[in-house]
Order: sequence, then structure tokens, then C-alpha cells
Amino acid sequence: MMQSQTSDTLNWGIAAAGRITQDFVTALATIENSHHTVLAVADVDGARAQEFAQRNQIPRHYDGFDMLALDRDVNVVYVGTLNPFHYAVVHLLLSRGKHVLCETPICLRYDQAMELYSLAEQRGVFLMEGMWSRCFPSYDRLHELLLSDAIGEVNLVKIQHGFRLTNVERVCTRALGGSVILDMGIYALQLGQFVFGTPPLKIIPSGTQLNGDRVDMQTEFILDYGDNRRLVALITGLEHLENDAVIVGTKGEIKLSNYWCCTQLIRSNGSSPETWPLPKAKFDFHYTNSCGLRYEAEEVRKCIEKRLIETPKFTHAASLELIAISEKLRRHIGVTFDI
Repeated sequence: MMQSQTSDTLNWGIAAAGRITQDFVTALATIENSHHTVLAVADVDGARAQEFAQRNQIPRHYDGFDMLALDRDVNVVYVGTLNPFHYAVVHLLLSRGKHVLCETPICLRYDQAMELYSLAEQRGVFLMEGMWSRCFPSYDRLHELLLSDAIGEVNLVKIQHGFRLTNVERVCTRALGGSVILDMGIYALQLGQFVFGTPPLKIIPSGTQLNGDRVDMQTEFILDYGDNRRLVALITGLEHLENDAVIVGTKGEIKLSNYWCCTQLIRSNGSSPETWPLPKAKFDFHYTNSCGLRYEAEEVRKCIEKRLIETPKFTHAASLELIAISEKLRRHIGVTFDI
């Protein structure tokens, strides 16, 4: 059973003072009548943590993550470190009884993720891999439409997802867990999981381009779910693409704009687009629709209030399933990590 929550306000700690964690803190501040407070930030660079704290009016800052894990006033920690450090930081926090929301990918290996989910269960604390897509209201609406047979039986999902990332070190460097599959492709995999509700029977990669560090910078793949159901995706860090997904059924189509952080859904039946505008924020965001991290934070709060150790929107089992699929896909194209 989860440890009890004594207050209806979540006291957040932030692990790493970077761009995504800045976006998360900025997004939190847009929640009306908020039950969220950012109490502390920690980074391996103490000066960076101090600057982050000053910019965001956070009362506590720590040099390293040990003191954050020991801060008894912090209920939950958002982990936004570089990919290879997720496992160690999350393990430390769970061991100290903290609830954790960790940026995706939660780990670079399946067995590490299994260990973290087991530890969360043993300690009775909430743990979520940050598959923020599932928390957007557009995904709730998509679920309703699919359940109501609005476009009939889905037989195809088409995705193009691309940004120019050739100069982004965390994506291009193998030692930093770089991979466009892990950075962007994971969102295509989760949409297939969301729509079809089952793992693919076959994974067919093609058109892969590796850089000099043997990091995948572009890949195309087909996921075959059987019964003539497929997902076809182009994922690239070499150019900017339309970044939409089209879900094709026997009676129509649904288009998701910026499908991984979708704020507009368009149906092929001629009805008006459905939109969910994001609010203005104090600071500009670094990433597309990052204000939508507010939905993920609220989901964490609701789950902790209900004393859940996982969110039904993206369970531990669902997370592990996607990690297994992404590992298989990376093995197919020859991308490995030295961990």
C-alpha cells in the first residue's frame, strides 16, 4: 500500500536544472488553483541549481541529489537528468520513499526498469515514466472516438516525426543515451500501443541512418499487429517534418496535430477541428507544447491522492512493453549502449 499523503498540496523536488525541467516548472505555474509547490531543485552542478532556484523562486537548492532525496518536505520528484542517469537517480529517490515522475525513457535497459518498478511497489510509492502524451485531453477524446467506433476498425496509423537535431549532443552521442528512437520514436510506439492495445507481432525497420558514433539519427519502421493492422513511421533528427499522425479506419480518419503533445484533433467527416489551447506562461518554453506538462503533473497529483503506485493512463506494464519494443527495434538496427 502506498505511503499516506498528509497534505493536498504536492511539494515537488526537481532533479536536474535543465531545459525540460525548466519547462516543467513553468508549466506547473499555469495550473489554476494549483495544489503544486516547487520546494527544491538539485543538480550535479550546484551553481546551476542555485541559478535555477533564483530564476524560479524555489526556496531550496542542492549540489547533487543525495540532499534532495533526504529532504523530508519533498513529496515527489520530477527527474529530468540525461538518459543514462535516470536509473541511478530514480533508484536513490525511491529508496528514500519519494514518489517519482521520470522523463522518458525511464531507463536504457529493460531489466533496470523492471527493478525500479519492483522497488516502487516494495516501497509503496508512486512511479511514472513521463509519457505525457497520455495525459493530454486530446488522448481522452481519441479514446472516446475509438471506443464509439467513430472511424470503424482501425487498420493503419501513419506517423511522420522529425526535427533537426544533428547539433543536439544528448541526441547524437551514444554515451549520453542518444537515439532518435528513444527521443521521438518512443512516442510513435506509444500511439500504436494506445490505438491497437497489443504489442506488434513483427517489427520491420528500414532506411536507418547512423551517425559516426553509431547513434540512430533517422529510421523508418513498420509495426505489424496482425489482421492487416499496421503502424508506419518515419522518425528523423535530420529535418523538420509535419509531425502529425493519421489514424485510418474503415469508416474515416483522425488526424492528430503534434501527435505526441496533441492540442488539435481533426476528423475526416467534415466536422470542425477539436482544439485544447494551452495557457500563456511566465517564461517561453523550450519544446513544442511543453505547457502540456501541466496535464502530466495533475495526473501525478490525482494518483497520489488516490494512493496509487501507478497511473492507469500509462501503467508500469505498458511502460515495460514499450521498452521491450524499443530494445528490439534498436537491436534490429545495431544501436547499443555501454551500460
